[in-house]
Amino acid sequence: MLRSALLFLLSLGLAPMSWGALVLEGGFPLAEGPRKENSGIVGSRTTPGLYWMINDSGDEPRVYPVGERGEAFEASRYGDTPGVLLGGAINVDWEDIAVDGAGRLLIPDFGNNRNDRRDLVIYAVPEPSPLAGRTTYLERLFFSYPEQKAFPAPKDDFNYDSEALFTVEQDIFVLTKHRSDTATRLYRLPEGPSDAVIPLILEGQFPIGGKVTGADASPDGLRLIITTYDRLWLFERASLAEPFFQGRISVLDFEADQVEAVCFSREDSNRLLVADEARGELYHVSLNAFKPHRSEP
Repeated sequence: MLRSALLFLLSLGLAPMSWGALVLEGGFPLAEGPRKENSGIVGSRTTPGLYWMINDSGDEPRVYPVGERGEAFEASRYGDTPGVLLGGAINVDWEDIAVDGAGRLLIPDFGNNRNDRRDLVIYAVPEPSPLAGRTTYLERLFFSYPEQKAFPAPKDDFNYDSEALFTVEQDIFVLTKHRSDTATRLYRLPEGPSDAVIPLILEGQFPIGGKVTGADASPDGLRLIITTYDRLWLFERASLAEPFFQGRISVLDFEADQVEAVCFSREDSNRLLVADEARGELYHVSLNAFKPHRSEP
């Protein structure tokens, strides 16, 4: 029975560690483009088997279409250049990607390691064909953290970076990456005039026990997956009216080099796609591997 369990884990690209964590191994090599410095992944709402990925600072403003095994979709007109160029956008520090209920790709330029940025923005892009090669954004959604009063923030409140964005229907949510503590704050972006700076609304806080590097919500909005560098958190709620952090919570400890991208599979609701930036590989992780969370991190 133990051998069968081990073979099952290996088939998912996972191997058990002696203290109960899981080693991400045997992943699928990502295509050129997202292999570089991937920092976000999300499933398409229009094309089965398609996932969109982005790289963080240092890359052009491009989104990369890949399959479930990391393979590329090549544009017919720009076959020599991977990905879809987002005309007019700037990649200062892209850190995640989401799709909302209106079919827009949401690409946040909100990496803020120094806690000093005043130009935090989300590009809203009608989901393009994976073969398009080039597109542009529909609008820019600028936002701010209402609690931040100094730029940069003081060292005892160095908590205004983010690497995680997700949507529920057409609502946009941001999770913070803290350096003064190990919690995360959940914010919602309210509607407002395009190109105006909109203050986020604080929805909750959770002692995540690490630095949040990616997130995704299931299409029905009832499940939320959050990753840190060494743990996956699964939050499940009974209805859209229930706060995520008050529902059922499960966890999975893992070992990898640098995980900053996670999303739910669109082909199997019981599977996650997890990308390791340093290795340039994509892993499949079963939700069956998670365990109930009973104590504070």
